Amino acid sequence: MLILLSRQTILSFYVILVAIIVLLHQALPLWYSAVLLGLLLYRWPLQQNNKINKLARINIIAAVILLLLLISIRQSGVFHFMLQILLLSAASRLVLIRQRHDSHQLLWVLYFLLACCFIFYQSMIISLFILALLVFTLYCHYRLYASKQHQLQLLQFTKAVLITLPVWLSLFLLFPRLQPLWRLPTAEAAVTGLADTLDPGSIENLVQSDKLAFRAIFTDTMPPRQQLYWRAKVYEDFDGRSWTVNQRFERHQPFNPQSDNPASGQLLSYQIIAEVSNQRSLFALGLPVAYASAVRPTAAYLVEARRPVNQRLSYQLSSILTPLPSDTVLEQQLNSRTTTANPQTKVLAAELAARAGSTAALIEQISILFRQQPFYYSLNPPSLGTNSIDAFLFDSRTGFCSHYASATAVLLREAGVPARVVGGYQGGVWHQEQQYLEVRQREAHAWVEYYDNGAWQRFDPTAVIAPERVLAGLDAVLSADEQQQLQATWLRFSAINYLSQQLMHLDYYWSVWVLGFDDNQQHNLWQQIKAAGKLLAVTAALLLLAVGLWWLACYRRRPAKYAAPVMLIHQYFDKLLQHKTGSQHISQFIHTLQKYNPEDAALLDTVDSLYQRALFADDPQALLQLQQYLKQHAARLKKLNRPD
Repeated sequence: MLILLSRQTILSFYVILVAIIVLLHQALPLWYSAVLLGLLLYRWPLQQNNKINKLARINIIAAVILLLLLISIRQSGVFHFMLQILLLSAASRLVLIRQRHDSHQLLWVLYFLLACCFIFYQSMIISLFILALLVFTLYCHYRLYASKQHQLQLLQFTKAVLITLPVWLSLFLLFPRLQPLWRLPTAEAAVTGLADTLDPGSIENLVQSDKLAFRAIFTDTMPPRQQLYWRAKVYEDFDGRSWTVNQRFERHQPFNPQSDNPASGQLLSYQIIAEVSNQRSLFALGLPVAYASAVRPTAAYLVEARRPVNQRLSYQLSSILTPLPSDTVLEQQLNSRTTTANPQTKVLAAELAARAGSTAALIEQISILFRQQPFYYSLNPPSLGTNSIDAFLFDSRTGFCSHYASATAVLLREAGVPARVVGGYQGGVWHQEQQYLEVRQREAHAWVEYYDNGAWQRFDPTAVIAPERVLAGLDAVLSADEQQQLQATWLRFSAINYLSQQLMHLDYYWSVWVLGFDDNQQHNLWQQIKAAGKLLAVTAALLLLAVGLWWLACYRRRPAKYAAPVMLIHQYFDKLLQHKTGSQHISQFIHTLQKYNPEDAALLDTVDSLYQRALFADDPQALLQLQQYLKQHAARLKKLNRPD
């Protein structure tokens, strides 16, 4: 019998599929998402005109879309292409669906697509939404086959969930982590965070984003805020206006931390939970000396992921807060990388170098220049021309951290000191109760490293212009208007801001306990289980041995509750004895049975005689005869009538 789907069921499928399209928008070109939504809306005109061959029209439309997808497969990647094909098949099926048997394939495709949504999202809130969508799909599946009168039993459903919950937890904790069948994403994705090029204005654009960059959890006490310089990029090439990352960082030539013999300093161990950035660059303090397997060292003592970070990444580091040794001779020649641009800056650098007798004195001269001249720290500096350093130092004198870092590095190079610009993050917000440091994009920062005394020394000109930026954070040096510019409109309400903060804390625990449970932690858990299992086995063996010795010493010597003849009667008259009154002894009860079983009176009389001889005369021969006699007539004894 054909069973038609109700309008409510079809609408439910529509809601599920549209939600999946929205969730998978990262894997879909914008034009394709619009085509899918348009295809879903195409169902209603088809319903109104039954004379048109619906299947043929949908097949033609699907074929054209498939051809366009094949043309763009290089840009999308194989996995994204598979998702696009599945979404196309689901949308095409949903347009034509009318009967229950047509929904079988659609439901399984929806289940697979929902599972794929977990690959793209690791946020706790979105994960809960996907889980709710999955439960709703299961409920729709259930309603397809349940009768209209049958309602979902919430109590039974809750019991089933509680029963299976330990199984889920065991699989999560103990099931081996398998290598993924594919890597994501193969398509080009939007890169967030610091770029490989540092232009005047790039940092101030980045700090206007309130997105989370990473979280840091310290094993011991967190160092002072003025030491929290998170290195991510090193810019060594300068064209007169912009700084770029040198090509040597792309060749992934790692240094060997064991052979470098770093100077003594404060050893700091910490864990980083990095957000999605779709680039390899990661974050570290000072000189890294120990790494987790998820990361690797690269040039200039930076660290990077082994593949672009397209999912949250948790890794452990140990660093020494000390000046960085040189990892190549070429670094010491950065003073020769000058340009013909910014002629006024060249003259100024020569004057400063003439007044300074050492590199330390030159740094002091640059600091005096920034303090004595009317320089300003602003989130909205004016635009600069081709000779951006000249325009900044001699005209606008207003800039953000990247302006001051760029100008300082150029002055040092023109004065003969190797220097480079470092991009990363400075500071962060410490949450005392949760014990983690929150670093957002608004903490993006740029500073200078110069080579002196055989090591790369850090110098932050922003700390000269606006020391509050380093000591207290960005908000401490911005005007009220600039603070309003950074804060999202919806976060200006205290209640919403508080709720957002609590959700962020929950998301942190989700990252640490769920997303951060990796192969190493699972291996440690197995080791603890093995150690606990050995201890438990030894304890159980000792306990069994103690119980056995106690039984041998005490229990076997304990007299039996009943004498042997009585136990034999109980063995063969067990059910009948339930009708014996409390005042009757066994011989009286046997005589009562004779009244209700006259045909077996002789049998019962023999039993009573042997029982009394064995019990009262303590006759072992009578006990043996009683045992044999009861065993011989066991079948007849089972058929005796019980007394009323």
